[in-house]
Amino acid sequence: MNSMNRIFRPTKPISKYVTYKPNEFMSNSQKLMIELGLIRQSANGLFHFLPFAQRSLEKLTSIINKSMVGIGAQKISMPVLVKCDLWKKTDRLNSNIEDLFTVTDRKDKEYLLSPVMIIFKVQYLKLTHEEVVTDLFCSDPVTYKKLPLLLYQIGTKFRDERRPKLGIIRSKEFIMKDLYSFDRDEKSAVQTYNSVCQAYEDIFNHIGVKYIKVEGASGMMGGSHSNEFHFPAEVGDDTLLQCRKCSYGINKEIPREFSKCPLCSSIDIISTKAIEVAHTFLLGTFYSKALKAVFSDEDGSLKFPFMGSYGIGVSRILGASLESLSTQDEIRWPYSLSPFTVCIIPAKEGSIEEFSSNDKLNYLYTSLVEIFGDEVIVDDRNNMTIGKRFIEAKKLGFPFIITLGQKINLDPALFELYDISSKNSNYYELNELLNVVKNHHIRLSKVYN
Repeated sequence: MNSMNRIFRPTKPISKYVTYKPNEFMSNSQKLMIELGLIRQSANGLFHFLPFAQRSLEKLTSIINKSMVGIGAQKISMPVLVKCDLWKKTDRLNSNIEDLFTVTDRKDKEYLLSPVMIIFKVQYLKLTHEEVVTDLFCSDPVTYKKLPLLLYQIGTKFRDERRPKLGIIRSKEFIMKDLYSFDRDEKSAVQTYNSVCQAYEDIFNHIGVKYIKVEGASGMMGGSHSNEFHFPAEVGDDTLLQCRKCSYGINKEIPREFSKCPLCSSIDIISTKAIEVAHTFLLGTFYSKALKAVFSDEDGSLKFPFMGSYGIGVSRILGASLESLSTQDEIRWPYSLSPFTVCIIPAKEGSIEEFSSNDKLNYLYTSLVEIFGDEVIVDDRNNMTIGKRFIEAKKLGFPFIITLGQKINLDPALFELYDISSKNSNYYELNELLNVVKNHHIRLSKVYN
């Protein structure tokens, strides 16, 4: 039985635990995640993911993996330490890399620590393992029959943020999904690009948080396509300009006139603050040429593959989701990412309801597990009142809260069901309760799948 009493969840008030300057901005999601014991700060810009947050991350990872399998992408793991020699071949080591962590081994060999470099303003682009994966492509002779080839990984990335803020939304260490594609020619590369973009839309539709897809910059590497995915949020670093009529949009950082929509000519343009959670980019042959990566075409000639690079900020999505949905005092999860779907609150120890509550608890739990699987948790801190545990369950944002209170002594016994999304509370007999939550679960699962 999943037990709240056993969950490791430090909950010190933020003022006693996090040191920050009075004028430093802290997001609502950061405050809630720390105070409710989902994350804990290790150092500036570095966080522990505690059991509840870890469960949510694993759910998100599962959604992403399923979508990647759907487009034929193969999962791999690449080294966290990246040889600087590879970046020298693409001339990226001569760029502004002050945001990257560099290390030197005992033989004075230089490495980058799983890098993510962001170039703003004129060239707005995310750069990470392009050299490494292209070098990997070179390690085995490839024919046109093996293309397109899509390789991805989900792992830890590092960036030496000058000013980490907003908790896990903008930190020095974070979890990212990066995907790289190799295609025979530009036409097939565009087809792959479009399929990945559609897979990303499927991922965000499954997550269930409103998102905005806009055009991104595509200048630096000579690519022809670039898109960004954002969650609207007032604390976001990005400003999006979007047409109300046709929904076309761009990031304001792109140096382009946008007084009217380039697609439908409408002048009804809105501005939205947002958090970027994913980026797609068609690279062309920049990396394959620089690293001499080739494949054997049908006529036997050697050609450079057309590449694409696609990133999703996995841990950032977690923080951005809560930033987008939560109230000032209570976490609100997208249904697909809630650590647990159902929280059961049995009667307080020593109360007149305790015997009836204990008598019915195991059957209730077992019946709910048959519906939800490993998505049910019992708040068995029975020294606390039902009221206090109910308030905390609401703050933690569990979609369904079932209370075994005073009416559990009635004949027939009545269980109180609280639906976090509708804020409605109703009493049901056991079989009716199980039917209600099962129907809710089926409906919500269809919406987000």
